[in-house]
Amino acid sequence: MRTMRLLEAAAGLAAVLVAVAPVTSQDRPSYELPAIEVSVLQNALHQTAISLYELPSYWKLAGDLHKQAADALPRNDAEQFFGFNRAAVLYFHAGEFVDARRSMEDAAQVAVATGDMYVAANTYVDAAFIAIAEGYAGKKREFVSEARGLADSDWVTPEERAEILARIEGAPAGPASARVALAVRLGSPMTLAAD
Repeated sequence: MRTMRLLEAAAGLAAVLVAVAPVTSQDRPSYELPAIEVSVLQNALHQTAISLYELPSYWKLAGDLHKQAADALPRNDAEQFFGFNRAAVLYFHAGEFVDARRSMEDAAQVAVATGDMYVAANTYVDAAFIAIAEGYAGKKREFVSEARGLADSDWVTPEERAEILARIEGAPAGPASARVALAVRLGSPMTLAAD
């Protein structure tokens, strides 16, 4: 049954990719897909990725599909956050910490660009936890610094600031505890399918 759903999802994605592929002719150059085609492609990629959540061996592929959907949008489009954030979660659970960290950082940058400083700060804290799990102390310090700066923003309430700072202060000390803390915070890909 799962294999059949996977094949159906892949066939659907292939059909969408063919349908939205830019027409190439010598008198009509194509520079970018029209917005409606980008939306159809993005939705198909997200839906295909979501159909893979029940199959742990495909979590990296699902992350790739969410990231590809986010990359298809204009830079710092608010909808990019979903794709980058979901990609980070899937990469994390697949053990692809470098890809997880980079995608979480991309999600945080989109949140900053769209003005959601509270979400951005928490997303940078998530990225810092991934850097701890990865064993990358330099990135951990960078992300914590970004989160602290955003927590001091006028757009963050005192309660939100306290929550962000408590997460930073309670950061795990080592890779194993960071993986546990992130697994609890992010949930599993199978629980994400219900969202």
